[in-house]
Amino acid sequence: MGPGFRQGDVTKNHVTVMKLVRWVGLCIGLLIIGFLIHQVGWVAIETSLSLLGWSYAIVLIYPLTWISLNARGWKAMVDVHHPEIPFKKLFQIRLAGESFNALLPSGYVGGEPLKAKLLARDMPLREAAASVLMAKAAQSVGLVLFIGLGLTLGGRPGAPSLLRQPAELSALLFLAIGITLFLVLLARRGFSRFAELLHRYVPFKALAKALPKLAALDDSLGVFYLQGRRHFLWSLFWHAGGWMAGALELLVIFSLLGNPITWREAWFIGALAQLGSVVGLFAPAGVGLYEGGHYLAAQLLGLPPALGISVALIRRVRELFWDGVGIVVFWRFSKNV
Repeated sequence: MGPGFRQGDVTKNHVTVMKLVRWVGLCIGLLIIGFLIHQVGWVAIETSLSLLGWSYAIVLIYPLTWISLNARGWKAMVDVHHPEIPFKKLFQIRLAGESFNALLPSGYVGGEPLKAKLLARDMPLREAAASVLMAKAAQSVGLVLFIGLGLTLGGRPGAPSLLRQPAELSALLFLAIGITLFLVLLARRGFSRFAELLHRYVPFKALAKALPKLAALDDSLGVFYLQGRRHFLWSLFWHAGGWMAGALELLVIFSLLGNPITWREAWFIGALAQLGSVVGLFAPAGVGLYEGGHYLAAQLLGLPPALGISVALIRRVRELFWDGVGIVVFWRFSKNV
C-alpha cells in the first residue's frame, strides 16, 4: 500500500460509490419510466387506473399471500435448530428486511444482515445468519425456476418461447450462474475460504477480525447441509409458492381492470417483470426495468402497452405501501432494543 493509505478512506470511498450507484440507477430507472409513459400516453394509463377505484384495497391486501409463504420458507430453515421461534416473529422480521432489500440497490440482499441481526435476539447470530442465507438460496433457486418456466411455459399456447431470444437467455443464464456460485459458497465453506484468499492480497485488519466469525458461519452452514436437507426442500417449496402467488396477483389486477388474462399469461408477465427487476440491480427495486418488463410482456402478448404500464404502476405503489409497513415494523423492533 502507498504512503498515507488508510482503511477508513477505502470504506468511505466504497460507501460514496454505492450512494452514487444508487442515485444514478434511480435516475436512469425514472427516465425509463418517463419514456415508457410518453410512448403509450398518460391519458391511456389514467383511463386504465381509473377502472380500479376502491378495489385497489384488494391489491393492497393480496401480498399477504406471498409474504406469508416466503416467511414460512424461512421458518423451514429456522426450525432446523429453533422450532420454538414463532412464525409471527419471523413474518415481521422478514417484512422489515425485505423493505431494505427493495430500497437498496444490492441485488435484493441488502436486508439479509438486518434479518439475521433481529433474529439473533433469540438465537446465536451465526445460526441466524445461516438460516437467512439458506432461505435466500431456496428463494433464489425458486426465482430461476419461476422465470425459466414462466418464459417457457407461460404466454399464449403456440407462441415461441422467449428464451430463444439472446438477451433474455443471457440474462437468465447470468442469474443462474450467480445463484450457483452462491450455493457453492454455502456448501463448500466458501465464505471463510474466500475471505482468507482476499486477505492474502488485501490485508485489512477488519477482514482479519472477521475471519473467525466467517469460519463459525461456515460451520453453521455445514450443519444445516447435514441436518437440514429436508428443511431446505420445504423452504424451496414455500418460496416457489411465493413466486407463483406473485404471478397470480396479475390475474387479480387484470380482472379488476376489466381485461382478464389466463394464468399462463400472468406467469409470463410476472416472469418477464422479475427478470427485468434482476437485470436492474443497479437501481433500488429495479426501478424502470421492472416496469419495462410489464411493457414488453404486454406487447408480446398482444395487450395494450398502456395496460402493461398501468399494471406495473399499480404494483409499484402497492410495493411502496408494504415497504412503508416494513419500515414501521423495523422502527418498532428498534424501540425494543
